[in-house]
Order: sequence, then C-alpha cells, then structure tokens
Amino acid sequence: MKLRSRVRLLPIALVGLATSIAGRAAAAQTSTAESHAATGGASSPAADSAKDPAFKLKSTFGANLERSDARKLLGEMQHLAEQALATSRSAEKASSVADVKTAAGKVIQMVWGSAAARGEGNTAEITVPGWKERWQVTGAEWSPSYAKRLGTAQPKITDPRQLGVMGRGRAVRGRLTKLIYDSSTTAPARESAKQVFASINDVIGWTYIGEGLKGNEMQPRISLTYMWDAPPEFWQSDADTGWLDAVFAQASNILKTDYGTDVAEARKHAAGMTELLQRVLNGVDADKNGTIEPKMMEGGLNAAVRAAGKDGI
Repeated sequence: MKLRSRVRLLPIALVGLATSIAGRAAAAQTSTAESHAATGGASSPAADSAKDPAFKLKSTFGANLERSDARKLLGEMQHLAEQALATSRSAEKASSVADVKTAAGKVIQMVWGSAAARGEGNTAEITVPGWKERWQVTGAEWSPSYAKRLGTAQPKITDPRQLGVMGRGRAVRGRLTKLIYDSSTTAPARESAKQVFASINDVIGWTYIGEGLKGNEMQPRISLTYMWDAPPEFWQSDADTGWLDAVFAQASNILKTDYGTDVAEARKHAAGMTELLQRVLNGVDADKNGTIEPKMMEGGLNAAVRAAGKDGI
C-alpha cells in the first residue's frame, strides 16, 4: 500500500532497513564500531547472494520461549502499537511543533523500546540499540578470524521487553521458526505458526541475520535471500523490510525536520505516521478480496493475534 505523498517525509533515516542496517551513520547507533562491524567491508551483493542462498539462522533469540510467554509478548506488541497509534492521532491535533515531536519520540520508543531515544534540539539525532542488540548475536557465530578482530561480547540488552515491538517480535519469531521446522509439530499447528510468522514478519520485516563469505571469512549479513521465490509484488512493497521500519523512519524524520513554527506541516506528517501505524495493526487487503488474511503482505498484528489463537500456538 503506497500512502499519499502529502503526509510522507523523504527518508532521512531508515534505521531498520535491511539494505542499510550494516553501514549506516554513527549518529543512528549506540556503537559506531559495532555498526561497521556488521558489514565486514564492501563486497558484491550478487556475490554475497550466490554464496549465501540458504536460510541459515545465526541467532536463536526466542527459540526456547514457552507458549505462554510468546503469547504475552505478542499481546504486548499489539497493545504497544495501539498506544502508539493513539499518541500519533493526538499529534495530528497538537497545538505546537514541540508536541508533535514529543509524540514522535514516544513512537520511536514503541519501535525499539527504552534503548531508543531522541536527542536534544529541534532537529534531534536518534539513538537506537547496536546491531548485536537488534539481532541478538555475539560475533562468535562467524569465522574465528572475524570474532578475533571484532570481539564476542554479549549483547548489552537481551530482554525483549526492553527492545520495544521489534525486539518482542523477533523473540516470538524465534519460537515460531522452531515450531515450523520441528518435525514433531503437527500439521495444523505448523500451518497456524506459519500464519503468525507471516503476519509478524510483515510488521518487523522478513530479514534475518545470516552469513556471507568475504574472501575466506564468514561474516554477518542481513539477508532476504531465502525469499528468492517471493512474488514481484513482495519486492515492490515495503513488507520485505517491515512496516514497523516505515513507522520508525517517519517518526525519525519528524524529529529531524526543522518546522520552525509551522505546526500545520508537522501535523500532516503526524497523519502520515498514523496511517503507517494503522497498517502495522490492521494489515492490508493486498489481494483486494475483501479480507485481510494472516499471510505475506497482508497480516498485521491484529491478524497475528487472531492466528495465534488457533491450535494453541
């Protein structure tokens, strides 16, 4: 779903975007060294894809969650998104630019939790968790030579509840991935897990942290190669990197824009943020059949919660 251009800002900072996660500016990170560590240096995307064609998980985050814990996290994701939507709607009626920016700051924290924060000033910089926190890895998952250079320190934050909707979503996805690929999972339960998995991925992105060969060294890669057979519509949408990423970008851009005293313009951009949050919750009727289903490019958090009720997922 392409939103009306009048309420969207140019993409100043797409923090969660897969194609830029590995090499974005230091201002958008808690750790410059960790950010650049994720790239492993420049390499050919085509070569990386050829050398990393498979779905190779390097993080087990959430894989051992109990069912009750996963359901609680999913419910919290829905609740946090609802709160963010209410905050954004209030910003559409704000009396000052400062109030709109305050609302955008709250939305930022909905996405990445207490580890995310806005800086001072009218055009604030944004702080987000480092790449180890976002992907829940240590660095030891790759070649020993890579680990020796960059270290194997544990993520500073491992509690998904401190990592907003995104962290909760990645933890729940870890459990779902285990269910889907576990041979002992019943067919109905696997199908329900796939539906929740698809809906959550539409929100948090289908990307995962894998590996790619550079020279003789396996290094981290933010990957979508396992989706190679997805329909063209998938690649033309922004479900691939996740609707929540678009929310983060819009909120970030509001914080970075110097509106002066033009509260009307700030309100328009808050309206754009509202539309994006509605999609996170409600999903999109991508195939125009009158129903929003728990599947790729359609299901949002509401669809995920409904699907999770099936077969005890």
